[in-house]
Amino acid sequence: MRLTLVSHGYTFQSSLGEGTFGKVVKAHSTHLRRLVAVKVIDTKKVSASYIEKFLSREKEIMRTLKHPNVVRTHDIFESRLGTVYVVMELCSKGDISKLIAARGALNEYFSCQLFQQLCMAAQYLHSMNVAHRDLKCENLLLDVNCNLKVCDFGLSKTLTYVDGKMVLSETYCGTSHYAAPEILKNQPYNPKVSDVWSMGIVLYMMLYGSRPFNTANIKKMVKIQWEHKINFPNVPTISAEAKELIRGILHPDVEQRITISDILHASTQKQHFSTAEMVLF
Repeated sequence: MRLTLVSHGYTFQSSLGEGTFGKVVKAHSTHLRRLVAVKVIDTKKVSASYIEKFLSREKEIMRTLKHPNVVRTHDIFESRLGTVYVVMELCSKGDISKLIAARGALNEYFSCQLFQQLCMAAQYLHSMNVAHRDLKCENLLLDVNCNLKVCDFGLSKTLTYVDGKMVLSETYCGTSHYAAPEILKNQPYNPKVSDVWSMGIVLYMMLYGSRPFNTANIKKMVKIQWEHKINFPNVPTISAEAKELIRGILHPDVEQRITISDILHASTQKQHFSTAEMVLF
Protein backbone atom coordinates (compact mmCIF):
# COMPACT_ATOMS: atom_id res chain seq x y z
CA MET A 1 0.00 0.00 0.00
CA ARG A 2 2.70 2.50 0.99
CA LEU A 3 4.65 1.95 -2.23
CA THR A 4 1.49 2.49 -4.27
CA LEU A 5 0.82 5.72 -2.41
CA VAL A 6 4.38 6.94 -2.94
CA SER A 7 4.22 6.16 -6.66
CA HIS A 8 1.21 8.48 -6.92
CA GLY A 9 2.72 11.28 -4.85
CA TYR A 10 1.39 10.46 -1.38
CA THR A 11 3.33 9.71 1.81
CA PHE A 12 1.63 7.54 4.42
CA GLN A 13 1.23 9.24 7.82
CA SER A 14 -1.09 7.14 9.98
CA SER A 15 -4.18 4.94 10.00
CA LEU A 16 -7.53 6.67 10.62
CA GLY A 17 -9.84 3.67 10.72
CA GLU A 18 -10.71 0.28 9.31
CA GLY A 19 -13.91 -1.22 7.94
CA THR A 20 -15.26 -4.32 6.23
CA PHE A 21 -13.93 -3.53 2.79
CA GLY A 22 -10.72 -1.69 3.63
CA LYS A 23 -9.39 1.22 5.62
CA VAL A 24 -8.83 4.96 5.67
CA VAL A 25 -5.36 6.41 6.14
CA LYS A 26 -3.88 9.87 6.50
CA ALA A 27 -1.23 10.82 3.96
CA HIS A 28 0.65 13.85 2.72
CA SER A 29 0.12 14.91 -0.87
CA THR A 30 3.20 16.23 -2.65
CA HIS A 31 1.07 17.82 -5.36
CA LEU A 32 -1.51 19.45 -3.04
CA ARG A 33 1.08 20.19 -0.34
CA ARG A 34 -1.33 19.20 2.39
CA LEU A 35 -2.58 16.26 4.41
CA VAL A 36 -5.35 14.17 2.85
CA ALA A 37 -7.45 11.15 3.73
CA VAL A 38 -7.15 8.08 1.53
CA LYS A 39 -9.87 5.45 1.43
CA VAL A 40 -8.24 2.13 0.51
CA ILE A 41 -10.74 -0.43 -0.81
CA ASP A 42 -9.57 -4.02 -1.03
CA THR A 43 -11.56 -5.39 -3.96
CA LYS A 44 -10.65 -8.95 -2.95
CA LYS A 45 -12.91 -8.56 0.07
CA VAL A 46 -15.98 -7.58 -1.93
CA SER A 47 -18.14 -9.46 -4.41
CA ALA A 48 -17.99 -8.92 -8.15
CA SER A 49 -21.58 -7.64 -8.06
CA TYR A 50 -20.65 -5.05 -5.43
CA ILE A 51 -17.75 -3.84 -7.55
CA GLU A 52 -19.95 -3.57 -10.60
CA LYS A 53 -23.06 -2.12 -8.95
CA PHE A 54 -21.81 -0.01 -6.07
CA LEU A 55 -18.07 0.67 -6.29
CA SER A 56 -18.14 1.82 -9.91
CA ARG A 57 -21.16 4.00 -9.09
CA GLU A 58 -19.42 5.50 -6.05
CA LYS A 59 -16.34 6.43 -8.06
CA GLU A 60 -18.45 8.01 -10.80
CA ILE A 61 -20.56 10.03 -8.35
CA MET A 62 -17.64 11.25 -6.24
CA ARG A 63 -15.83 12.61 -9.29
CA THR A 64 -18.77 14.90 -10.10
CA LEU A 65 -19.50 16.40 -6.67
CA LYS A 66 -18.27 19.80 -5.56
CA HIS A 67 -19.92 21.46 -2.58
CA PRO A 68 -18.52 22.95 0.67
CA ASN A 69 -20.51 20.44 2.75
CA VAL A 70 -19.58 17.36 0.73
CA VAL A 71 -16.18 15.74 1.22
CA ARG A 72 -14.11 16.69 -1.80
CA THR A 73 -12.47 13.94 -3.83
CA HIS A 74 -9.02 14.89 -5.15
CA ASP A 75 -7.98 11.69 -6.91
CA ILE A 76 -9.01 8.09 -7.60
CA PHE A 77 -6.59 5.42 -8.77
CA GLU A 78 -6.02 1.67 -8.67
CA SER A 79 -3.02 -0.52 -7.97
CA ARG A 80 -1.94 -3.38 -10.23
CA LEU A 81 -3.68 -5.77 -7.83
CA GLY A 82 -6.97 -3.89 -8.21
CA THR A 83 -6.97 -2.09 -4.85
CA VAL A 84 -8.85 1.19 -5.20
CA TYR A 85 -7.51 4.39 -3.63
CA VAL A 86 -9.85 7.35 -3.16
CA VAL A 87 -8.01 10.52 -2.09
CA MET A 88 -10.22 12.98 -0.21
CA GLU A 89 -9.94 16.11 1.87
CA LEU A 90 -8.97 15.39 5.47
CA CYS A 91 -11.61 16.13 8.12
CA SER A 92 -9.51 16.28 11.26
CA LYS A 93 -12.36 16.54 13.80
CA GLY A 94 -13.69 13.06 12.99
CA ASP A 95 -17.33 12.08 12.56
CA ILE A 96 -20.42 13.21 14.46
CA SER A 97 -20.99 9.75 15.91
CA LYS A 98 -17.65 9.87 17.72
CA LEU A 99 -18.33 13.42 18.85
CA ILE A 100 -21.64 12.39 20.41
CA ALA A 101 -20.01 9.34 22.02
CA ALA A 102 -17.37 11.59 23.60
CA ARG A 103 -19.55 14.55 24.61
CA GLY A 104 -23.12 13.28 24.73
CA ALA A 105 -25.88 15.45 23.31
CA LEU A 106 -24.67 18.54 21.46
CA ASN A 107 -25.99 21.97 22.35
CA GLU A 108 -29.06 22.96 20.33
CA TYR A 109 -27.50 25.84 18.46
CA PHE A 110 -24.46 23.84 17.35
CA SER A 111 -26.75 20.96 16.35
CA CYS A 112 -28.87 23.28 14.23
CA GLN A 113 -25.80 24.81 12.61
CA LEU A 114 -24.63 21.36 11.60
CA PHE A 115 -28.12 20.37 10.50
CA GLN A 116 -28.39 23.41 8.25
CA GLN A 117 -25.15 22.37 6.58
CA LEU A 118 -26.48 18.84 6.19
CA CYS A 119 -29.63 20.24 4.57
CA MET A 120 -27.59 22.30 2.12
CA ALA A 121 -25.46 19.27 1.23
CA ALA A 122 -28.52 17.07 0.70
CA GLN A 123 -30.26 19.76 -1.34
CA TYR A 124 -27.17 19.99 -3.57
CA LEU A 125 -26.96 16.21 -3.98
CA HIS A 126 -30.63 15.97 -4.87
CA SER A 127 -30.28 18.83 -7.36
CA MET A 128 -27.57 16.71 -9.00
CA ASN A 129 -30.04 13.80 -8.99
CA VAL A 130 -27.91 11.92 -6.48
CA ALA A 131 -29.51 10.23 -3.46
CA HIS A 132 -27.10 9.33 -0.67
CA ARG A 133 -29.18 6.47 0.82
CA ASP A 134 -26.93 6.06 3.87
CA LEU A 135 -27.01 9.34 5.76
CA LYS A 136 -26.00 8.73 9.37
CA CYS A 137 -23.78 10.28 12.03
CA GLU A 138 -20.85 8.04 11.04
CA ASN A 139 -20.96 9.46 7.49
CA LEU A 140 -20.93 13.09 8.58
CA LEU A 141 -17.43 14.43 9.16
CA LEU A 142 -16.18 17.68 10.68
CA ASP A 143 -13.26 19.66 9.32
CA VAL A 144 -10.84 21.72 11.39
CA ASN A 145 -13.39 24.59 11.52
CA CYS A 146 -16.25 22.27 12.55
CA ASN A 147 -17.93 22.44 9.15
CA LEU A 148 -20.00 19.37 8.33
CA LYS A 149 -18.97 17.25 5.33
CA VAL A 150 -21.08 14.39 3.95
CA CYS A 151 -18.97 11.35 3.03
CA ASP A 152 -19.21 7.69 1.96
CA PHE A 153 -21.17 7.41 -1.27
CA GLY A 154 -20.92 3.62 -1.42
CA LEU A 155 -24.71 3.17 -1.45
CA SER A 156 -25.51 6.32 -3.39
CA LYS A 157 -27.47 6.27 -6.60
CA THR A 158 -27.86 8.55 -9.61
CA LEU A 159 -31.59 8.87 -10.07
CA THR A 160 -33.27 8.11 -13.36
CA TYR A 161 -36.56 9.28 -14.83
CA VAL A 162 -39.04 7.78 -17.28
CA ASP A 163 -41.60 10.08 -18.89
CA GLY A 164 -40.70 12.73 -16.33
CA LYS A 165 -41.31 10.45 -13.34
CA MET A 166 -38.58 9.27 -11.02
CA VAL A 167 -37.87 5.55 -11.07
CA LEU A 168 -38.35 4.46 -7.46
CA SER A 169 -35.63 2.50 -5.64
CA GLU A 170 -36.24 -1.03 -4.46
CA THR A 171 -32.85 -1.90 -2.99
CA TYR A 172 -32.76 -2.09 0.81
CA CYS A 173 -30.03 0.42 1.63
CA GLY A 174 -28.59 2.10 4.66
CA THR A 175 -28.59 1.36 8.37
CA SER A 176 -31.81 0.12 9.96
CA HIS A 177 -31.90 2.70 12.77
CA TYR A 178 -31.68 5.49 10.19
CA ALA A 179 -33.89 3.87 7.54
CA ALA A 180 -37.32 5.27 6.72
CA PRO A 181 -40.37 3.04 7.36
CA GLU A 182 -41.06 2.65 3.63
CA ILE A 183 -37.59 1.08 3.27
CA LEU A 184 -38.02 -1.17 6.31
CA LYS A 185 -41.32 -2.38 4.85
CA ASN A 186 -39.54 -3.26 1.58
CA GLN A 187 -41.72 -0.89 -0.45
CA PRO A 188 -40.52 0.95 -3.58
CA TYR A 189 -39.36 4.35 -2.33
CA ASN A 190 -38.29 7.81 -3.41
CA PRO A 191 -34.68 7.94 -2.10
CA LYS A 192 -34.74 11.73 -1.87
CA VAL A 193 -37.64 11.56 0.59
CA SER A 194 -36.03 8.70 2.48
CA ASP A 195 -32.82 10.74 2.79
CA VAL A 196 -34.86 13.38 4.62
CA TRP A 197 -36.02 10.80 7.18
CA SER A 198 -32.40 9.81 7.86
CA MET A 199 -31.56 13.48 8.38
CA GLY A 200 -34.27 13.66 11.03
CA ILE A 201 -32.68 10.75 12.90
CA VAL A 202 -29.34 12.57 12.73
CA LEU A 203 -30.87 15.76 14.16
CA TYR A 204 -32.54 13.85 17.00
CA MET A 205 -29.27 12.09 17.86
CA MET A 206 -27.32 15.35 17.90
CA LEU A 207 -29.89 16.96 20.21
CA TYR A 208 -30.48 14.02 22.57
CA GLY A 209 -27.42 11.80 22.16
CA SER A 210 -29.64 8.76 21.59
CA ARG A 211 -31.87 7.16 18.94
CA PRO A 212 -35.57 8.03 18.69
CA PHE A 213 -36.53 4.43 17.81
CA ASN A 214 -34.13 2.29 19.80
CA THR A 215 -35.09 -1.31 19.14
CA ALA A 216 -33.43 -4.10 17.15
CA ASN A 217 -36.82 -5.56 16.20
CA ILE A 218 -37.60 -4.16 12.74
CA LYS A 219 -41.34 -4.91 12.88
CA LYS A 220 -41.62 -3.24 16.27
CA MET A 221 -39.63 -0.26 15.01
CA VAL A 222 -41.91 0.22 12.00
CA LYS A 223 -44.99 -0.02 14.25
CA ILE A 224 -43.58 2.70 16.55
CA GLN A 225 -42.65 4.87 13.57
CA TRP A 226 -46.15 4.64 12.11
CA GLU A 227 -47.72 5.66 15.41
CA HIS A 228 -45.75 8.93 14.98
CA LYS A 229 -45.32 9.21 18.74
CA ILE A 230 -41.77 10.43 19.16
CA ASN A 231 -40.34 10.37 22.66
CA PHE A 232 -38.65 13.63 23.66
CA PRO A 233 -36.75 13.24 26.98
CA ASN A 234 -36.96 16.10 29.49
CA VAL A 235 -33.18 16.32 29.60
CA PRO A 236 -31.63 18.05 27.79
CA THR A 237 -34.11 20.89 27.34
CA ILE A 238 -34.89 21.33 23.64
CA SER A 239 -37.04 24.07 22.11
CA ALA A 240 -40.59 23.37 20.96
CA GLU A 241 -39.57 24.53 17.47
CA ALA A 242 -36.85 21.89 17.21
CA LYS A 243 -39.23 19.17 18.40
CA GLU A 244 -41.85 20.24 15.86
CA LEU A 245 -39.23 20.15 13.12
CA ILE A 246 -38.28 16.60 14.07
CA ARG A 247 -41.94 15.57 14.03
CA GLY A 248 -42.28 16.99 10.54
CA ILE A 249 -39.20 15.20 9.28
CA LEU A 250 -40.00 11.87 10.94
CA HIS A 251 -43.49 11.65 9.52
CA PRO A 252 -44.17 8.06 8.40
CA ASP A 253 -46.38 9.22 5.52
CA VAL A 254 -44.07 10.27 2.68
CA GLU A 255 -46.71 12.67 1.38
CA GLN A 256 -46.72 14.56 4.68
CA ARG A 257 -42.98 14.45 5.40
CA ILE A 258 -41.41 17.91 5.33
CA THR A 259 -39.07 18.70 2.42
CA ILE A 260 -35.52 20.02 2.58
CA SER A 261 -36.63 23.22 0.90
CA ASP A 262 -39.28 23.74 3.59
CA ILE A 263 -36.72 23.07 6.31
CA LEU A 264 -34.27 25.64 4.96
CA HIS A 265 -36.99 28.25 4.61
CA ALA A 266 -38.62 27.59 7.97
CA SER A 267 -38.62 30.62 10.25
CA THR A 268 -37.76 28.44 13.24
CA GLN A 269 -34.56 27.31 11.55
CA LYS A 270 -33.65 30.86 10.54
CA GLN A 271 -34.06 31.89 14.15
CA HIS A 272 -31.68 29.17 15.33
CA PHE A 273 -29.13 30.04 12.67
CA SER A 274 -29.01 33.76 13.34
CA THR A 275 -29.59 34.54 17.00
CA ALA A 276 -26.91 32.68 18.94
CA GLU A 277 -23.16 32.48 18.99
CA MET A 278 -21.89 29.14 17.77
CA VAL A 279 -20.10 27.06 20.39
CA LEU A 280 -17.12 25.19 19.01
CA PHE A 281 -15.00 22.57 20.69
